[in-house]
Amino acid sequence: MISHGTAAAFHGLWDKWPVLIDVTVPVEAGRKIDGIRCRRCRYPQPKEVEVRNGVACTTVARTLVDLAGMVGLKTLRKTVGRAAIRKKLDLQAVDLAIHNAKGRRGLRMLELALASYRTKDGEVPDLRSDFETLVLPELLDMGLTRPGCNVPLHVEGERFLVDFLWDRERVIVETDGRETHETPEAFQADRRRDQFLAAAGYRVLRVTWHQIHAERAAVLDRVSRALSLR
Repeated sequence: MISHGTAAAFHGLWDKWPVLIDVTVPVEAGRKIDGIRCRRCRYPQPKEVEVRNGVACTTVARTLVDLAGMVGLKTLRKTVGRAAIRKKLDLQAVDLAIHNAKGRRGLRMLELALASYRTKDGEVPDLRSDFETLVLPELLDMGLTRPGCNVPLHVEGERFLVDFLWDRERVIVETDGRETHETPEAFQADRRRDQFLAAAGYRVLRVTWHQIHAERAAVLDRVSRALSLR
């Protein structure tokens, strides 16, 4: 069955397909086939396999476990985040896959990547962009309280979906990615919603992709200070 990086691309967790097709095989024996890379690790249990469009593939949960031993934390966090965006992050299934994989490399790093998605009610945060999955762990790593994600707010008959909300402090953080916020129409819409939210007593902090990469610490410090005002 396909696994590892190929499975990640198959599930939509990676944008690019690996040069070689990763497959997990049940036995050590066998001849090499050009273009195919055999991964010899513990063979997946039945619940760690699914068949889509006639292709046998490791589940998202098992794929994350496999990847944990071959990629760095940055890539692993992005992959976990992409699973959350696509509503494919089943934490119970991942925990079972981790339990079945005791002794394999990378499991501690996988737990670190999953930490941002473990909530008190067990519900995976509703994240909808790669940018949001990049920002949330940074906020939590600072020790800030967990915000609500993509929360609908009704203000003066208008409905706004805000990226991150600390309701008690009435602070909102919006992640402004290029693909959705740099058009003239988006600029006008953003200014309008900010006015409505400010009039309702919310403080809105907008974080751009450039800022989170060029001045991450300063941006996070400003968010922290905004939360401390109440």
